[in-house]
Amino acid sequence: LASAPSPCCPSRAWPALAPPADYAPRGADLDLDGTATYATGSPDWGSAIILMHDVFGARMGNHVGVCDELAAGGHYVVMPDFYEGGSIEPFYAEKRVPDGKKWLKTFDWAWCERKLAPVHAHLAEKGIKHVGSIGFCWGAWAVAKLCQDLSKCQAGVWAHPSCQVGKELYEGETEHELTSLIKAPTLILPSPQEPAFYSNGELADIMTGNGVPNDMVYFDHQCHGWVVRAAGFLGRSWEQSGGERGLKTNVGVRRALNLSLGWYAKHLPSDAI
Repeated sequence: LASAPSPCCPSRAWPALAPPADYAPRGADLDLDGTATYATGSPDWGSAIILMHDVFGARMGNHVGVCDELAAGGHYVVMPDFYEGGSIEPFYAEKRVPDGKKWLKTFDWAWCERKLAPVHAHLAEKGIKHVGSIGFCWGAWAVAKLCQDLSKCQAGVWAHPSCQVGKELYEGETEHELTSLIKAPTLILPSPQEPAFYSNGELADIMTGNGVPNDMVYFDHQCHGWVVRAAGFLGRSWEQSGGERGLKTNVGVRRALNLSLGWYAKHLPSDAI
């Protein structure tokens, strides 16, 4: 039911879980011109959130449940599957880490932009002009790239980010260089297992110096991967995956989602109002 952390996650990160078998998704699977996308909530809310999954893929862990929770907060939520049903998990489980990194390298920003193009078109067809994004682990890097274009995204959230993939796998930009290009208000939700610059003000100072609103909330009681893999609020036990079970994880997930919804309420207008 669980796998070890991936090569791009900290060594003590919590492992990925299989999707909860008893969870009934509230949304629908769409094929947007070749981009498989999970969509949930109503476009009538007048705002949308694009969820960027982690390296374990869109259908591992609690990605779908998180989409539904964010939609319940008053947004139309879409999650494109950048990996086309794939995951880093088989490579890591089979101890083929170099092959896994080679596989991850195929999903550079040019690839992601192509997969996102029909998603942007879909939101435009729904009449949605106000779009935010949230990303987990690898997905935080994708949010940072998207937030460089205010016509595509006006508010971003990074949860347990792994933005080092930019320099290690893709265009070569460091986390600081990536941050310097961000134009949309950005909230960072790190744990102790991510590098200190996510929480010590280094990245915040870059955004502040560029006039980009930003904030950071440090989850010192959680581990990398807690939001989409911490299935307490979906009825899964962390004991089954070597993590901690119960209220601490449940509170961490809920607070991360509440903070994200608050960030969007502050920085993402709605045409419904």
